[in-house]
Amino acid sequence: MGRRQTAERSTPAAELSALLAAGDHRAARTLAREILAGAAEREADREAARAALARVAPERGASVAAAAGLLFLAVVAALGLLLRA
Repeated sequence: MGRRQTAERSTPAAELSALLAAGDHRAARTLAREILAGAAEREADREAARAALARVAPERGASVAAAAGLLFLAVVAALGLLLRA
């Protein structure tokens, strides 16, 4: 059995697992969104898609910390320019 036949038989949940195991988070995120957008998908596949999106989504705390860091850098740069003049 070739790769193409195996890929055609695999479930979307198995494809998501394979993409995550390979470290291809962008493709896993795209596939998960496609699964959730499709009305004909099985509930098990939809649950796997939700879990995959939760796994690859950045945590809210990390996003807030990054935004605060950028704000801090902008303030320091502005103060540096003001004090220089």
